[in-house]
Amino acid sequence: MKMVHACGEEKMDVELISLCINLAANRSNAKIICEGNGLKMLMKRALKLKDVLVMKMIRNLSQHNGPTKSLFLDHVGDLAAQISEDEAEEFVIECLGTLANLTIPDLDWALVLKEYNLVPYLKDRLKPGSAEDDLILEVVIMIGTVSMDDSCAAMLAKSGLIPALIELLNAQQEDDEFVCQIVYVFYQMVFHKATRDVIVKDTQAPAYLIDLMHDNNAEIRKVCHNTLDIIAEYDEEWGKKIQNEKFRWYNGQWLEMVENRLMDEEGEPFVFGEDGESFIGDRDILERPDLFYSADGIMSADGAVSPEFYTDFPNGELGQTGYLGSVSEQFVPADRPVSAYGFRPDEPLFCSYNTASR
Repeated sequence: MKMVHACGEEKMDVELISLCINLAANRSNAKIICEGNGLKMLMKRALKLKDVLVMKMIRNLSQHNGPTKSLFLDHVGDLAAQISEDEAEEFVIECLGTLANLTIPDLDWALVLKEYNLVPYLKDRLKPGSAEDDLILEVVIMIGTVSMDDSCAAMLAKSGLIPALIELLNAQQEDDEFVCQIVYVFYQMVFHKATRDVIVKDTQAPAYLIDLMHDNNAEIRKVCHNTLDIIAEYDEEWGKKIQNEKFRWYNGQWLEMVENRLMDEEGEPFVFGEDGESFIGDRDILERPDLFYSADGIMSADGAVSPEFYTDFPNGELGQTGYLGSVSEQFVPADRPVSAYGFRPDEPLFCSYNTASR
């Protein structure tokens, strides 16, 4: 930090700032860097010089939970003031990313959004093609963070932001990072009673979530299941649709085998007639669930209700017993999905930047 401070208002060497960015990604290092006036000095330098790389370092510092994150409470206003069309896009991305990391219970996000008039900016940036994908993604992540506050979630829902998110989901459906973060916003919206009706009754978000229940990405599946569990508990009609879809998925291969199996040498009178024609004809096998569950008490013989056995899947894993009626007592806010931004063991650290990025 002495070397950083010694630079004054001059540009920092690329090697020095690259090292600082890497060091800030470590929690213990971040604590040392922020000690005393360390964070205050970095913020002053980044905002005065509009230094993207110093702000990237600050963003890394903000990702660590604990006392370090609380130090950013004094700088929320300064960061929010940078979120505008007048600032360079790269700088805004880092400021948004820093704010989005501030999952602090004591932070009044509703006041921040009103004071700096951020809702129109966030909504405008959700339009596909309105900016670079990196900026749009940070806006989505930011929305997910502020939506942890129920008053903020209500404010955003009233602004018409949810249809914009659905439009963006359609446009970015092949991008797992976008899909996961948008689904997390839906999760936050249904978690709060104030916005649950908007998601469940006024949009087709639940239908999109059902389509994503079996996505190849494990993180997307997890967030979808958490969201759908709340919707199923709250809305009976959607609950039946969700329950039926889970039943279809977990039994799909077995039901297909039962429907298509050939008669053995002696013939089987239960599924096929004498001529080999199925008794259910061309109908969906799931329209006759009484063929499979009628004797063990899991399903009524008339097949009117899907098996309760298949409702308690908070993470997409097959449960053994239980019904969703008791799940409301178990709901706790889920953590925000980890963004692709940051460092991973299999990726190289930042080691060089060209001066153009400054």
